[in-house]
Formats: sequence, C-alpha cells, structure tokens
Amino acid sequence: MNSDGTARTVNTNCPFTQTIAPARNDGLRIERVNWLQTVALDPGQSDTRLAGAKTVKVRVDLLADSVRGAPTVKELRVYDPSNNSCTSYPLSGPNSVPTAITLDSLSNAYVATIPASKIKPGMGVSVVIDDVSGRSVSEADATYRYYLPAVAAAQTETVRLIPLRILGTTATVSGANIGEVLTRLHPISVANVTTTPALNILSVTVNNLISSGIASLSLMTAVLDEVDDYCAQLNGSQRSARTAPKCIAFFPDTIIFRPSSGSGQVVGLAYVGGISLLTQQVLNTDDNTVTSPYASRHWMNYRALTLAHEYGHILNLDHAACGGATGVDPRLYGDGRLNNGAGWDEVRDIHFSSTRLDGSNQPQFADLMSYCGKEWSSDRGYLAAMGYRSASNEGAARIAESTEQWLKISQVNGVWKIRPAAFAPSTLKLSSLELVVSSDQPPETLPLYSAVVSDMPELNQGPYYVDLGSRQVTQVQVLRAGEQLKSWSGHEIPAR
Repeated sequence: MNSDGTARTVNTNCPFTQTIAPARNDGLRIERVNWLQTVALDPGQSDTRLAGAKTVKVRVDLLADSVRGAPTVKELRVYDPSNNSCTSYPLSGPNSVPTAITLDSLSNAYVATIPASKIKPGMGVSVVIDDVSGRSVSEADATYRYYLPAVAAAQTETVRLIPLRILGTTATVSGANIGEVLTRLHPISVANVTTTPALNILSVTVNNLISSGIASLSLMTAVLDEVDDYCAQLNGSQRSARTAPKCIAFFPDTIIFRPSSGSGQVVGLAYVGGISLLTQQVLNTDDNTVTSPYASRHWMNYRALTLAHEYGHILNLDHAACGGATGVDPRLYGDGRLNNGAGWDEVRDIHFSSTRLDGSNQPQFADLMSYCGKEWSSDRGYLAAMGYRSASNEGAARIAESTEQWLKISQVNGVWKIRPAAFAPSTLKLSSLELVVSSDQPPETLPLYSAVVSDMPELNQGPYYVDLGSRQVTQVQVLRAGEQLKSWSGHEIPAR
C-alpha cells in the first residue's frame, strides 16, 4: 500500500497497481473467468490444464449490481517464464458493465486472446480491473484474479494421409486442411501432415463383396488391419502408440461398408489408443453455408467431424453415451453431452454454448465422441486426450529399455498373419484366444489381447497382441478352448 493510502501494488510475477479510495458499493466484481481453448475450461478446477503452444481466448465475466460504465483499465498481464517478461493484452467488451452472465454469447463478456507462443509451462496470468475513481481494498480484491495455469508441453503430431485404392478406384486426398481439423478439436498444437502414395488394398475383391460396391464390416476391419501394417512399416522403430506418427487412411466413395446388422453404413474405424484410422475421403472441412454454430445444420462438414471422432479414438478415448454408442468411456459426461459447457472454434473465432437448445428443447451440441447432436469436444474429453498425449516420456523410455517383444496376429479373409510389433495399442481387451509358446523354456500358455475396434467394440476378431518378453521362440500356436487354430514355427515369424 502507498504511504498515503491512495494505491496499492499487487505483487504477482507481473505486478500491477490498483487505485484505493472510499467504498463505491456498486458490486463491481469478476464473477467468472474461463479459458477458451477448443473448450471452455474453469481455471479454478484442479484438473484444468492448457495445451501448450495453442492459442487461448480468455473470457472474463465482469458484473455489477446495477448498470455502470466500464472501468478504464481492463487487461490481462501475461508472464513469460522463458524471458522473465510481462505482456499486457486489453480486455475488450461492452461499454457498460452487465448485471448478469450471458452464457451462450461473448457479447456481454470481456475477452482477450493470448497467442500460442505465450502458452507454456510456468506462465502466469493476471486479470486486472481498475479506474481512477478507485474503491475500497475489499472491493479491489474482487476486481483482480491471478492464475498460474497448469500447461501441458506442446504436442506436435506427425500424421500421414494414405489414399486407398480399392477395386481400381483411388480415394481423393483433397486440399481440405486435415491438420486444421485435428488442432481445432483436439489438444494438439501442430499437425505436420504428409500424403503417402496410394495403398492398393488386397483384402477387398469383387468376389467377397455383398453386392456391387457393398462390403461387410469384417472386410472393413480387414482393410484397417492392412492400413495398420502399412503404417507400422512406414514408421519403422517407435517407442509407443502414444508418440508414434499416426496414419489416416481414406477410402473412395465407390465402396460402402455395411454394419453387421441393419441398414446404413460404417463411415469410420480406428484402434482405440492405436496409430491407424480409416474413414471416408474428406473433400472439405466446413459447411460454409452455415454462418452460425447455432444453425440447424453442421457447422463443420460431417466427414471432417467423423475424422475428428476417429482421431479421438487414436487419442485413447472411447464413446460418449449419446445416440446408442457402445463402448462408453466413463471419463466423459454420463449423458454424452457437454454438461452446459462451451466451445471456441479458433479457425472461425466463434464461441458457442451447449446451453442453447434446439427446436426439441434439447442441447444443440453433443460430445464429439458421441453419435448424436452437433458434435464438439467436451472439456472432459479434451482433458483426457491431453493427459494421454502429453503423458511423461518416462514410460516410453522404460518400454524402449525393456525386454518387451510384441507379436501382432490377425486373421484376414480366413488367412492368418503374424508379424513382430514395436508396441501394442494403448488399449487392449482380453480375447477368447490363447497362445502356446514353445521356446528355450517349457511351453507356456499366454493370453492373447485384442485391439479395441472403435464403433464396433463388441467385435472380437482381432488383431491380437501378445508380449513374448525375452523368450527365444521356436513355435507358437493359437488356441480357442483348447482347439488349435493356427501355428507357426520360429523361422516362419518375420524378424523385427
């Protein structure tokens, strides 16, 4: 406090002053602050984290007991630990302080954008409100906030786009900004995207189609298996599914994959916690005829959202419980929606809230990982994906130094395949199969674990994974209920 009591300095890592005067009794206060980074995050929640090197729009709900003019000083002061500097960003908003929060709009809030370069571990953010007329110390306490946000390390994702050639037709990999789809909806700072030559799919033939251009779900899983093998070949030596480059394969519109029962089609598949996904070709990312996220049609193109949904599986998320989804992820909201949360689309710089209802009096938005509504990421899904993708590298280092020796075993069109694998998907489930391993030790029976195929988690047809450890294998046999299904001698197993 100054010696004359007319001002005080608040000693954060970016100190600021506030004018002190007799009480104003106007109820001016910071009611709420939200970080907007794809989703709305409450900085007061213990599990809140920001994705590093990814832009944040800050929403400050400044309220008063009655309408009054906006204070003269409204700013963020952001501390950068890399150079011990402070940068001020003005908060823009209405000329008069509102008396209530408007949830579905930013029009009555004060906002500022912190650039991606400033979002890093060790940062600090001060929200500063002041004016020349001043107020009492207790009133001044209500007009600033100071935060030390938890920030995850920046994640750069390496992504390979693979156009598939099926029955002579090659999928189109257009100018659609696939990397932008991933950074808009997931806690990824940068997506480095390249396109590979077309992959000729061998598992789909004219003879195994249901009818012209119509293939079964089992064939679709066979295609995903081929893509996964190709992706592993392209990747070479890697430590884990979490950190390895990812592959997005596109199939042409000339092929339709049917579900096991009923009509309709399956438009995307992925291995949960894996490295590979399969989806329809994506020709554009947005429906540009929709100028408001509250319009009845999709804000983003349906196929782009499908791709983002499948990539959520790659980030180890399962489904949100809305629209009949199976394989429900308990970390997401129980109704499969956004829990009255909000989103922010950085590309269009648009904020939207799930409190806005549709014509049926239902929330317009549902979780990206659901099957219903207009999909956007929920805060729970965003944070869970961030936790997975930005996990400590210590585990990956231990894997690299351990004696793990994975095998991937799959059955495609009745033909068994086996190959060594550097790692397994992060999510596996126990299968009904076992593996009898003969080696320098007496024969052992090991469980086979199945990859979880998104959107069809009830399938139990592999691919299967087993960790052989340090065993020097001479033979392996796949069994179901004691019956041998397939065997390989040691020299028939390809070398890693």
